[in-house]
Amino acid sequence: MSSYLPIWLADIGVLSSIISLIVSGILLYEARKIRQSFLRRARLPEVIKELATANNKISKSLKDWGKEEKEGIHQFTIAYELLDNLISKLPNNEKQKALTYLSKLKVKKLIFFSSVLTTAETNKAWELYNGLSGIITALQQLQKDSKWD
Repeated sequence: MSSYLPIWLADIGVLSSIISLIVSGILLYEARKIRQSFLRRARLPEVIKELATANNKISKSLKDWGKEEKEGIHQFTIAYELLDNLISKLPNNEKQKALTYLSKLKVKKLIFFSSVLTTAETNKAWELYNGLSGIITALQQLQKDSKWD
């Protein structure tokens, strides 16, 4: 079957389609980055505030860990859930820090099952508290940096 269009025009059409597919992929990638940046700017201040509140309560619980352990564990659970929710909105460096911290809060029960921390000795609680303080500081710096995005 013969075409009414010259072959060079068909070649230009095919080449244009390939180029537009590549441009569409790049634009999709950039749109995703913009969306993540917007979500980070919108949610990060709220989450930092809630994490700082949990961290302060943990600090108070650590003063008398024997009596306040349940409240401290409860605040670690709140911090775990807040960070877990925030993971998808973080850039790679901060995401890795948060994932490392979250893995410290998980207790492996069986091969496939794990749960959030239920008990902790004083030294472990201090270690987790210091880790959470570090995460909060990193998130505060990310919030400052995101003002320049």
